Amino acid sequence: MEATANTAAGNVYVFNMTSQNLNLSANGLPTAGGTIAGWSQSGGSQYQPASQAVPRRLNASDGPGCFFNGTNNLALTWLDGLFVAAVRIDGGMLPLNLDLLLLVTRNKWHLVNQYAVEVAEGDVMPMIGLREALAAAEAE
Repeated sequence: MEATANTAAGNVYVFNMTSQNLNLSANGLPTAGGTIAGWSQSGGSQYQPASQAVPRRLNASDGPGCFFNGTNNLALTWLDGLFVAAVRIDGGMLPLNLDLLLLVTRNKWHLVNQYAVEVAEGDVMPMIGLREALAAAEAE
């Protein structure tokens, strides 16, 4: 697992659950880890998702390209297009020092805590659905 440890707080480990490479931007800037590889379609690592550790911060102003408590706007770029997602992290329920796992598929995301409990899920939408995604995030 490719990771840069965040010693002050937890990380969000983003798993690319597809066979295509994924470029991830969080809250307006690319994440520091670069491209998250797609799974191999043969060999010993067949269908095993790659991941990237993205630091968690308390507030959005503490560093773009990271996750923070509140609604995180993600841009997900695969070979065949740009997709968006709004991932809400409830800081009251999920302390900042808790590691989280974000499983990203082509149509859904699943946020799981370090105890393997799903704490949130939502839609991954093509860029053409951006207006609807922003409206849904504001409604929460």
